[in-house]
Amino acid sequence: MAIVDLEHVRTQVATRVPVRVRWVLNGTPLDFDFSRARSPLQTLESADMSGDIEKEWTRLYLFAEQRFAEGGGASPWIGVHQKNGEVFGLDVERESTAMFFMNSDVDRFIKTFLVFDEALRLGKISLKALSSAATQIDPLGYSKSDWRVLAEYVISNDEEA
Repeated sequence: MAIVDLEHVRTQVATRVPVRVRWVLNGTPLDFDFSRARSPLQTLESADMSGDIEKEWTRLYLFAEQRFAEGGGASPWIGVHQKNGEVFGLDVERESTAMFFMNSDVDRFIKTFLVFDEALRLGKISLKALSSAATQIDPLGYSKSDWRVLAEYVISNDEEA
């Protein structure tokens, strides 16, 4: 299995997504910061946290950070797995597993992110079309991704309104 071209990943993220994006979900902000992609990608370092770093976490090269509720909620990093190219979130405070699947590869991550952005920030596609669009982007990955959980959350809250 080939090792991922981290410079290609970095340039794809840096050129195809905005540096910072805010989505408001049921009144609560969800912020993405892709500024890490402006420099060579790095793994998690001990300075990033106040605890032990698991070996599997060091296989992720981080290109973004996410903040829910302005840091009062979840604050995962987002990175690409060095060997298989899959994109994972990493939240060391998450109750189940710290690493969670997002997409099968970086291109699909970017396309999925942009579809969610069109629905949640720009209003160009309906929330009801969101899951279908994301499934078409990553047919094998979407059903097990954290994107699916997010889509279900925003769709259910939209239906309750």
